[in-house]
Amino acid sequence: MPSEFEQSIYDTVHFFDIYDMPVTATQIWMYLIRGKTHYKRTPSLHEVQDSLRDSPYLLEKLETQFGYFVKRGRLPLIRQRLRRHAIAQDKWKIVKRCAPFLALVPFVRGLGGSGSLAIDNTKYSSDLDILVIVDSGRIWTTRLALLIVSQLLGRRRTYNSQQAPDMLCLNHYLAKDRLTVSKDIQNVCMAMQYAMLVPIYNDEVERTFTQRNSGWMDSYVHVPVAPRLQHQYTIFLPNSIQFIKRQVELLLLEPIGDGIEHIAERLQQWVIFRHWKNQGGAPEHGRIVLTGSELAFHPDTKVPAIVRAFSLDA
Repeated sequence: MPSEFEQSIYDTVHFFDIYDMPVTATQIWMYLIRGKTHYKRTPSLHEVQDSLRDSPYLLEKLETQFGYFVKRGRLPLIRQRLRRHAIAQDKWKIVKRCAPFLALVPFVRGLGGSGSLAIDNTKYSSDLDILVIVDSGRIWTTRLALLIVSQLLGRRRTYNSQQAPDMLCLNHYLAKDRLTVSKDIQNVCMAMQYAMLVPIYNDEVERTFTQRNSGWMDSYVHVPVAPRLQHQYTIFLPNSIQFIKRQVELLLLEPIGDGIEHIAERLQQWVIFRHWKNQGGAPEHGRIVLTGSELAFHPDTKVPAIVRAFSLDA
């Protein structure tokens, strides 16, 4: 029988294997799945490396090449991993070109890269998943403006797109004053996704988001503490642009802004419900949230299937 620590290492490799993604010892350590184990202290990187090198259980279950670890029999994934990493760099260049325009939108307080983009494991067909944090009371106005901007940039993912390579997928919005995600998506898959969130704009807000959700996330996965250093993908708006943005926001905080928010909400809900009607009703499998503090658009989410796949071999 493996020790709890050995099982955690295997579970972490197994989780990423569901995404066809080999991982390094450092990545295993950073995103170590806790399972039923609640460590009094986080194991060190050296302890992870020693177990990967010496544990009979892990040597039997895992293979390694070029510093990557995979489940036994999955060695070809390593070369695929290198290709996907290269593809992801081209996709990040697209994000960095679009990010200043998205950050310029009034009431946008934070942007973070998520999904396969965050872990540099994208295919050519992958879209660009972005988490958006906005000021409270203006979530619908902000989303409408972001949709217009992404359309003007030629990067908007449309509702009916089955595949949207290199398109911006702005699928999750949270109000700044209520950053804790709802309990119905608190699972190992989302904990891992949020733990690997890459700050694109205003890393302090993204850091606050992680802190607010660290309680439930930490029950599934080790939540790394990001250093207070500029990430290579993080962008900053010049002071002059920030001043103009603030002046527009002050105008939209006047009573006229309440009217715009109401119109934006009614318009977007009408479009959303029309899509549902055309498709025979709301999605049976998926997650759609439409509230004043959270908007989530995952009509065909794979999260339940991933959680089931992980549980079968965890």
